Amino acid sequence: MSQQSKKQITEKDKNILKALCELYKEKQSGVGPSEIGLKVGRDKYDAAAYCNLSLKKLIEFNLVEKLSEGKYRPVEKDKD
Repeated sequence: MSQQSKKQITEKDKNILKALCELYKEKQSGVGPSEIGLKVGRDKYDAAAYCNLSLKKLIEFNLVEKLSEGKYRPVEKDKD
């Protein structure tokens, strides 16, 4: 059984993805984990740490792409 099949997207992951999408629409450029954490209501001291594991999981599910300099962006879905 593959590792990904055991993992599931949690409510926390969904909130982080939603915040990333909103910030990315506003900025039109990569978003750092600190910005995402602040957007979901964390304080500046643990904002990045709160998001890091979820961001890694979202990358595994091909929902988020990591850019240079520790920034992230949502993966664009193919439009048919």
